[in-house]
Amino acid sequence: MKEERTKFLHLDLKGISPAVPRFREYLAYFASLGFQGIVLECDCRIPWKCWEGAGEILYTREEIALLAEYAESLNMEVIPLIQVQGHMEWVLKEEKYAFLREDGFFNDLCPSRPESAEKLFAWIDDVSELFPRAKRIHLGGDEAWHLGKCPLCREKIASDPLRRGKLGLFADHVSSLARYAKEKKGLQVLLWDDMFCRTDKELLNPLLDLFPSDTVFVHWNYSLKEEEAPLPAGLGNRTVWGASALRCGFANHFVHVLNPVGERIRNIRNWEKASCPVLHTTWGRPNNLWNPYGPWEALIPEFYAAGRGTKMWEQHPWHSFTSLLDEAMKHGEYKKLEHALALARELPFSDKWEEQSRNFFLLGIQYELLRLEAKSHLEVMRARSVLGKYGRMDPAGCEKEYAAGREKFREKISAWEKDLETFWKENCLSDFEEYRDLRKAEFFPDLLFGEKEKKES
Repeated sequence: MKEERTKFLHLDLKGISPAVPRFREYLAYFASLGFQGIVLECDCRIPWKCWEGAGEILYTREEIALLAEYAESLNMEVIPLIQVQGHMEWVLKEEKYAFLREDGFFNDLCPSRPESAEKLFAWIDDVSELFPRAKRIHLGGDEAWHLGKCPLCREKIASDPLRRGKLGLFADHVSSLARYAKEKKGLQVLLWDDMFCRTDKELLNPLLDLFPSDTVFVHWNYSLKEEEAPLPAGLGNRTVWGASALRCGFANHFVHVLNPVGERIRNIRNWEKASCPVLHTTWGRPNNLWNPYGPWEALIPEFYAAGRGTKMWEQHPWHSFTSLLDEAMKHGEYKKLEHALALARELPFSDKWEEQSRNFFLLGIQYELLRLEAKSHLEVMRARSVLGKYGRMDPAGCEKEYAAGREKFREKISAWEKDLETFWKENCLSDFEEYRDLRKAEFFPDLLFGEKEKKES
């Protein structure tokens, strides 16, 4: 079933997020780009009533409620998103909720424990209270990789007279929550569709029939090719939306500051062929157990392309620069990165968002150059160590010479760290210490400087 074409922007707050005044400014910016709705994934960042003692609180409930109200005043619909089985690491890593883990895994909630449904019904109540004007709720439901592994779940699967396997267990659990949201709270339900895309076609329709008839299945495809049909076949007359990724996992994402721009914008362009609403996802981390990707300032080209369209982006003065930067990042060549850095310094900007995005590109390219230099220092040090064993080096002379180079490199790292901190403060961003420490870990402090990193006081 087709719906009117609408552009929604998903904001995942478990990564680096801005303070409330900056968040308000961003909402106005997103509205100016043409987004008609925000899918807000608060995750671990607010004190949910049903998950007492869990989370890394960044916003109060009142602040989130006011941000939602402000977005609505800008004519953007706000759709809250919660996870109801997979991607519940932020809750399940807490010992007090360990009994709800699926076979001991942090990632998945066990759907067979009666306490699980009780908690999730209470969570839907909490969401409805916090977002009183919401017309829809997204219940997540993707990537439940450990589904059906614990003894309780295995027993349920084995005793199912319909022999529906793991997906029957999943559908029973999630559909009960979808019906509760629809029947008790009057909310239309959205769900990621990837678990259903893996379902035997003969089982699919009976499983779909468990859900309210107006349930929206959101098909995410973050590597959609130009020749692919945007939407999957096989969901019958069910309403399907699409989902791109303005940011998602990329190669060695825990190492790099900058994500590839070109592949994200190609994904957006290919989703422009769809005649249904498209949800543009902006992930903050791969999950709660992994690294933060970076601030929203890193994504201004992607926000622009998704909001105003990729044809407009192709006319943007940054278009050729981002292509060159992607190429330099892909090959990791010092000269190409130096050239990209010089070009970044000359980038024009038309507003504060582009100015701060340019500043973050500068930090990211400088970081890549420092990583290459750290690697070079490490390789030389290792070679000299081996050659010294065979009498090829003067240990004292080499150490004196090498110490000077190390000290200059340390000064570069320190300068970059100060610039990073300044950027964080200017943009009112969260999680500075974690982000800084992850980046500094790439400079091999133990090996290069012969000392352990000291904890910041």
